[in-house]
Amino acid sequence: MNLRRKRPPDSLYMLLDTMCNAFGGIILLAVLVTLLTSNERQSHAATSTDTHEMLQRRLALAQTDLQQSLQLLASLRSKANDERWKKQLALLATRKELQDAVQHARDTVALNIRELDSANAADPAERLKFLNAQLTAAQAHKLELQNSLAAAGENSKRLKQRLEDLNREVTVKYNESVRSLRLPKEHETGKRVMYVIVQYGAVYPCRNPDLSRNENSINWTSHFDGETANPIRGKGIDLARHPHELETYFDGEAKDSVYMAFCVFEDSFPVFLKAKQMAVGSGLSYGWEPFRNNDGPVSFGESGHTPNPQ
Repeated sequence: MNLRRKRPPDSLYMLLDTMCNAFGGIILLAVLVTLLTSNERQSHAATSTDTHEMLQRRLALAQTDLQQSLQLLASLRSKANDERWKKQLALLATRKELQDAVQHARDTVALNIRELDSANAADPAERLKFLNAQLTAAQAHKLELQNSLAAAGENSKRLKQRLEDLNREVTVKYNESVRSLRLPKEHETGKRVMYVIVQYGAVYPCRNPDLSRNENSINWTSHFDGETANPIRGKGIDLARHPHELETYFDGEAKDSVYMAFCVFEDSFPVFLKAKQMAVGSGLSYGWEPFRNNDGPVSFGESGHTPNPQ
C-alpha cells in the first residue's frame, strides 16, 4: 500500500462538531434559564399571595381592636358620667389628701422625736450654751433691725423737711413771678354807664359821643330781651397807632356824670391797661369785667350787660 497517497481527514468535520457542541450548550443554558425563571415566578406569586392574606388578617385584627376600643371608650364615658363613680373619684382624691397629710404629720413627729432624742442625749450645759448663743444672735439681729428702722425714720423726716423747704421755695418763686391783680368791688353808681369792649387787641366803644350806637366797628344783633355787640376784627381803635383817638373820646365825656365800664377779653389785657390809664388821665371813673375768649359776644339788656359791670 502506498502511504504517500493517503490524505488526512477533512477539517470541516471538526468545525461542524464544534459548532454542534456549542449550539447544544446554548440550548441547554436556555432551558436552564427558562426553568429557573418559572420557579422564581411561582415562588414570587406564592409570596405575594401570602402577603396579601397576611395584610387582610392584620386589617381584620385592627378593625376588631378599634371596635373594642370604641366600646371601652363608651363604657368609660358612661361610668364617668355616673354620679356613683364621681363620688368615688372624689373620695379617692380626699383619701389621697388625707394620706399626704398623715405622712406629713408622721414626718414632723419623727423629726421632733429625733430632735428631742438629740437634746436629751446632749449635755444640758452644752444645750444651754447653744440656746444662749441663739438668743444672743437673735437679740443682735433685732437691734440691727431697730437701728435700720430708726435710720429709715430719720431719713424720712429729713426728706419731708426737704420737701417742705422745696415747696416753700416754689411758692416764693411763684409769688415772685405772678403779678397779683385785684378786681374792683361791685358798687352802685348814679352815673351813666358807657361800655367799652376791649378785644382783638383794640378798643371798641359801644356808644359814640352823641350816645348813638357805634356801628362802624361793632355789629349789633337785636333780640327780644336786648341786643348783642360783636366787635369787627381790625375796626377798633389801635392804641399802638392811634392812641390820641381814644384820648379824644375820653376827653369828650362828662367827668362827673359818666362811668366807663370795660369788658376785657383775655387776649387784650395789656391794651386794657393802657386804656384804663387814659381814662384815669381824663378824670373818668371806671370798672372792668374779665371775659374768656370763648365766652362769645357781650349781650346787653335792661339790667346792663352780661355779666353786670364791676
